[in-house]
Amino acid sequence: MSNVKVLYKKGITAFESGDIELANEFLSQAIETGKASPEVYADLGVINRELGNLELARDLLKLAIDQLSGNADFYYNIALVYRDLGELVLSEYNYQMAITINPDMAAAYNNLGNLKKRNKDFDQALFCYEKAINADKNYIVAYKNLADLQEISGDHIAAKKAYSNAIYLQPNAGLRIREALVLPVITESKDQIFECRDQLEVKLDNLLNDDIKLEDPIREVGATNFLLPYHGLNDKEIQIKISKMYLKACPSLKYEAPHTRGWMAGLEGGVPRVGFVSSFFHTHTISMLNKNLIEGLPKVRFDVFIFSFSDVNDVYSQAFQAGRQKYIPLTKNLVEARQQIAEAELDILYFTDIGMEPLTYFLGFSRLAPIQCVTWGHPVTTGLPDIDYFISSVLTEPKNAADAYSERLLNFDGFTTCVSKPDEFNGVVKIGGGNKQNIVCPQSLFKFHPDFDELIGGILRVLPNATIQIIDGSYKYWGALIKDRMLKNLSDVSDRIEIISRLSIDGIAELMGSADVILDTPHFSGGMTTYQALATGTPVVTLPGEYMRGRVSLGIYKQMGMLECVAKDTEHYIEITRRLCSESSYSKMIRQKIKEGHGKIFDNRTPITHHAKFFEKVMFEC
Repeated sequence: MSNVKVLYKKGITAFESGDIELANEFLSQAIETGKASPEVYADLGVINRELGNLELARDLLKLAIDQLSGNADFYYNIALVYRDLGELVLSEYNYQMAITINPDMAAAYNNLGNLKKRNKDFDQALFCYEKAINADKNYIVAYKNLADLQEISGDHIAAKKAYSNAIYLQPNAGLRIREALVLPVITESKDQIFECRDQLEVKLDNLLNDDIKLEDPIREVGATNFLLPYHGLNDKEIQIKISKMYLKACPSLKYEAPHTRGWMAGLEGGVPRVGFVSSFFHTHTISMLNKNLIEGLPKVRFDVFIFSFSDVNDVYSQAFQAGRQKYIPLTKNLVEARQQIAEAELDILYFTDIGMEPLTYFLGFSRLAPIQCVTWGHPVTTGLPDIDYFISSVLTEPKNAADAYSERLLNFDGFTTCVSKPDEFNGVVKIGGGNKQNIVCPQSLFKFHPDFDELIGGILRVLPNATIQIIDGSYKYWGALIKDRMLKNLSDVSDRIEIISRLSIDGIAELMGSADVILDTPHFSGGMTTYQALATGTPVVTLPGEYMRGRVSLGIYKQMGMLECVAKDTEHYIEITRRLCSESSYSKMIRQKIKEGHGKIFDNRTPITHHAKFFEKVMFEC
């Protein structure tokens, strides 16, 4: 056996045993002989990708392809490298080349599907995942990816079937949980809501009764129960049950930072150390709602930390990094991230949102500070035992509101956010004229509870010249699902419901500013969208729900001291909208009151004062 073959064999043996560094050494020596085959270059490229040497890996694989262009594995592996480098066009090209050579290469189809999904080319992504499964009926990764695609596309039945197929092949806890959590993005009816929730509870009970195990919920589940709060019902018991299920399956979630053990209220010196954590500290609603609070806490009274899971580099993230706060980017590994936060030895950890994505949700199971709070970035109780307070407001919370929270509910006298007037929406004015009324609902489509159909239908029937514009969903098919539902429920007026393409922020500002009326969604109202609409002076008609998440627009109006656009019931909602569209003098009066109220809702520093007082007070509570 030649020396190069010996070195190659030793390298592969080392690689298969997990000693990547030794494998790299042997294969590098094989290449130095000058007699290495294309396979040696290719395998060394694979090894260097594992080591993070991406440019070297790319160059080695290119050399292998130059010597032997008909090897599908070479193209597949260089596609992985290009993907890691962020060169997605080249990655896609090389997956296609691998498939051309080997039409049964399931992994190449699957990864090509991931690229198509990333580009929101869902039809092609679906095609690729199905080709991967056809090529390998036991390829569980493709079933999981197919299920995820079908779930976000709104086909929850197909998603559950795909997850069930994956569970049949690999009956693990992560897949069972993920399948249980699948809910329709667009609900067809209230009956469907109740049916889905009943099914969810049954499956949660089964999971709790079984001896399921998870090691890494982010990797094995990778999702939250995001859609649950949009049903307009009390989620407390389900949220608690979900958290119990996770803690039973993965006890290591309940981590306790060393400095929290034996903590006693009071300060021995210094100032309270307050940390804010989110995955959305970039250009996002969460940043818009919380930036002024984070930056406005007096630096002589608080030592402020920002913990960010976001890797987006934009105006907002740069502003946070340039501020006087300590900015700490978090790794997306849960164990490492909570260690990063624990090392700060915080007194108070403030979650701006929990429930929109898995990183902060699973982080919330830990005790990383003696006092842990959450607020209404995602306005629903977390169900997590180590979140102490839910920060809310008397302006939004109904009577007996505490019954809907697993946390201790803390209601500020005023609002909880200090929002700046959005520049893009400032100064936009209504383009008048004509007999036709333009009504807009800019809310995300998953907020369109079936009860909303009755409101839309009633408005269009009393305003025969009106059109209601709805912005299409973040994912393909959502708009079609809404349209289908309204064709079924509102056949007599559905031709005046227009679903328009998604818009830039400037386009949304123009749309809102030129509208006669903005419609708020029942059960889950607007937050930042209400601020934006009111910044243009356009009235927002709202029907407060039973829970805080359906009462945010109400709270904003209370802060302004005007309730003319707050409906008491369905009929009142329709009548307010009618008056605003058909009575010009009334509309002008309301618009003037909105503009006069801007000073009460924009750049109002009172919420910062409320937070500061709470942070200092809670430090001395037993």
